[in-house]
Amino acid sequence: MRFRFKIFAYTVFLVALLLSACSSHLPKGCPKDCVGVDLTGADLSGRNFSRANLIDANLGKTKMVKTNLSEADLRGASLEESDLESANLSGAKLIGVNLKLTNLRNTKLNGTNLSGSNLENAKLSRVDLTTANVSGVLLNNAELIGSILNNVDLNGAEMISANLSGANLSQANLNGAIITEADLSGIKANQSKMKGVWANLTKLVGANLSGADLRGNTMFGADLTGANLNGALLNGGLLVGANLSGADLRGADLSGAVLTLPFPPDADQNFSYDSLKGQNLLLALGNTSLSKALLDPIVFELPESRLRPLLTDTILQGAVYDDKTIWPLGFTIPSSAIYMPE
Repeated sequence: MRFRFKIFAYTVFLVALLLSACSSHLPKGCPKDCVGVDLTGADLSGRNFSRANLIDANLGKTKMVKTNLSEADLRGASLEESDLESANLSGAKLIGVNLKLTNLRNTKLNGTNLSGSNLENAKLSRVDLTTANVSGVLLNNAELIGSILNNVDLNGAEMISANLSGANLSQANLNGAIITEADLSGIKANQSKMKGVWANLTKLVGANLSGADLRGNTMFGADLTGANLNGALLNGGLLVGANLSGADLRGADLSGAVLTLPFPPDADQNFSYDSLKGQNLLLALGNTSLSKALLDPIVFELPESRLRPLLTDTILQGAVYDDKTIWPLGFTIPSSAIYMPE
């Protein structure tokens, strides 16, 4: 009986050893020439793939912790659900790569080309992207907590529901970006370019947006509690339903901004959104400047239980302003706002 148990234990060990060997087996010529290889689920941790040709390779669910991929060519490859923690991707080409659900924490991305790549649900917390090319990337639901993105070009990037809390976006270019429902609490985005951004329902609590260019932004229902908007340009922005309690608006330019809940042009003095439901409510809102917010599918599809509480004037409780603050023409500054000369 004891002998049989030993044979069984030895067999299990041998099978495990063989499986382990197979999992990290590389085709002939690889790691230098790995075009189109299928290494799904392989453990390649600590290996040297520097300058390797991995075009169109399938590296999904691959473990590549501390792997050296510097200057590797990964164009068109799939790394979905792979673990690249602490890997070296400096100078690597990841153009159009599938990086969904990939772990990139503490990864070196100096000079990495990530243009057009899919980073949805990827983990990039505390990663330095200052020299990486991230144009046209998808970052929906991605985790970028505390990451360094100052001066980075994220023009037109999709970051829906992404978590960028505490990230450094100083002087970054986010013109035309979509950050609906994203968490940007505590970010440093002073002097950043954020024209025409969709920031509906976005959390910007305590964000530093001083001197930022936010012209034409749609910020319906955004939470800017305690945000620093000193000297920011908010011309033509839509801030209905936004919370600016305690925000610093000294020197901010809000000319042309929509701060008051608009009514349809044919509404009479007794008009109220409370009497409208479903399609009729959306049609009424669509006949006002709120039509800009309704172009955002997430806002358009909001249940009425979430939409109705946002149909209010901009909340300015405790917001501070000074003589340099430029308000929309005809706007009555609420008594809840605080005049505080610099």
